[in-house]
Amino acid sequence: MVASAQRAVPQTIGENEVAQPMRRRQATDRSGVQDRLAHAIEAQVVPRLLLSRLHGQVCGDYGLLAGAGPKEAEVVTLAERLLVDDVAGAHAMIEAMFARGATHEEIFLELFAPTARLLGLWWEEDRCDFGIVTLGLLRLRQFLRTYGASFEAAAPLRDPRRRIVIASPPDEQHSFGRDMLAAFFRRAGWDVWECPPQAVGDIAALVRREWFALVGISASGADRIDGIATTIRSIRSASRNSGIGIMVGGPVFSRHPDCVALVGADATAIDGKQATLQAERLLDLLARRD
Repeated sequence: MVASAQRAVPQTIGENEVAQPMRRRQATDRSGVQDRLAHAIEAQVVPRLLLSRLHGQVCGDYGLLAGAGPKEAEVVTLAERLLVDDVAGAHAMIEAMFARGATHEEIFLELFAPTARLLGLWWEEDRCDFGIVTLGLLRLRQFLRTYGASFEAAAPLRDPRRRIVIASPPDEQHSFGRDMLAAFFRRAGWDVWECPPQAVGDIAALVRREWFALVGISASGADRIDGIATTIRSIRSASRNSGIGIMVGGPVFSRHPDCVALVGADATAIDGKQATLQAERLLDLLARRD
């Protein structure tokens, strides 16, 4: 019994002697794995996240979905086809996306809107001239109107209490953003009036003549800020609805949210879908004030 116990002691010590180096090797292996993982994150994942954030400037804060909707490469392809006025090729692209299961909302938010922003970005970077970009946006606007009829067909009955006038600032060159907003508000059951003003007083004259719950103003450039502020003051002064709500949208407000309060607006949104949700919240808020 003693001999057996004596034999057992060296065996136990031997296991510890083997186990300790194994633990050290395992710790070293884990450390090596962690180092390789950290390197992979630094070398691959972080750059991809940064690229994704940069893509967000073009594709919007909502991102591109991974399902049947448009992909980022397709946004670039559509923009390139519009720049060379390849209407047939652009139309075929859009139809192919519908055929694979993309919805109107996905096409509008994840293809048309990012394409419009990309065209504007290329113009800012002097990759194409203003005339070509204007023609591309005109074609895109035509597609929006073509497919907008089907998009709006499923809308609920229009509610006269939810009447909105959607406008652009005077001298605004592009109306794509205004058209996109109008499509989503109609789809949500709003009574939509569109007003492309030639002067600041045009919107004021309309809200003086007709009752509106909200006014939506879509602008592209920062040079419109002063004009928008002047327009909003004139709207509030002239409106038949003393509690009228005013929303603003467009690239300038996405990049500089502080400009929303600067121009005297009540709210903003990054896209047409968010705009309708914000409008409902704004109506609720204004109703509590009364």
